[in-house]
Amino acid sequence: MNSNNVTKLVSGNSSIIIGDGIINELENLFPLSNYSKVAVLTDSNVVKYWLPTLENILHNKIQPIIIPSGEIYKTISQTEFIWNAMFKKGLDRHSLLINIGGGVICDIGGFAASTFMRGIDFLQIPTSLLAQVDAGFGGKTGINFNSIKNGIGIFKQPIGILIDTNTLSTLPEREFIASFSEIIKHGLIQDKIYFSNATSKYPKDFSNSELTDLIKGSVNIKLKVVEEDPLELGLRKILNFGHTIGHAIESNSLQTDNHLLHGEAIAIGMVAESKISQLLGNISEMDFIKIKNSIVNSGLPSKVNNISTDKILEIMHFDKKNINGNLLFSLITEIGKAKYDVTVPLNIIKESIDYIRK
Repeated sequence: MNSNNVTKLVSGNSSIIIGDGIINELENLFPLSNYSKVAVLTDSNVVKYWLPTLENILHNKIQPIIIPSGEIYKTISQTEFIWNAMFKKGLDRHSLLINIGGGVICDIGGFAASTFMRGIDFLQIPTSLLAQVDAGFGGKTGINFNSIKNGIGIFKQPIGILIDTNTLSTLPEREFIASFSEIIKHGLIQDKIYFSNATSKYPKDFSNSELTDLIKGSVNIKLKVVEEDPLELGLRKILNFGHTIGHAIESNSLQTDNHLLHGEAIAIGMVAESKISQLLGNISEMDFIKIKNSIVNSGLPSKVNNISTDKILEIMHFDKKNINGNLLFSLITEIGKAKYDVTVPLNIIKESIDYIRK
């Protein structure tokens, strides 16, 4: 590991370390010897790539827990499986759970650890680009419930987040490209220059160093927002841009045979919610077209097949940002700026959903 290429950030009690090959320095970066036992949660896809690495690094002193891969498994039944495994492996309140995988593993693992014996420490090692720029940090943990995306969860910070860009080498291309939706979102809500940089090339055309800079940029943008509003009482809601409609599209797709990746659904959601901003007069048609074209040129979808506007509206009413049954949106007011808790007339919501239907 070249220490000159390692970035260390601190958010509250969490250390965020970004670099290439740093997973091999895990024992030197975090005080693992302070824990009575260390368990590792991963999924059926990631296990073959990175569990052997961790077992070698930690000299087989870890307790592996493996669950199926996919958003459809971010459920209470899989959480029960994890809890049972933690009890069977003898974990106690002084144990550590290492979550190594994508956003699903970071979400469900953080939730399982936060509720096991009223909470044990956990460490996130996000291996997907989406998790490295978003789901792997920020303190949100949770599971899906009754087809509601992240319907159950808790705010709990990990002891640290280790972002090793080398883990992206095993990421399927579809997931890599889908991850750019969150990168693009960060630029749209907070930084116009970052948005321009993130959309200047097709995702696979960025060099390793350019990609690392984008990851650092996204981490810094999200950290700045989260540190100001850790419990999502105000400003942090802007991070949900694209998610009110996007989560509904994703939840709906999970009930079909054509599952959308989270990033794909959020890309479509951003198009729809940018359309709302245009229809409300917050952004120009030119800016809307620029946003949509940037998403499409990044290889992300902008429309979705076989959705019912009424069904999407029904799912949206379970969104966590809503108050007293009123749909509240986080919307951009210009590229690089956003506002939250925006009420939108129903006819405009319907028009925006109709726009993204194929």
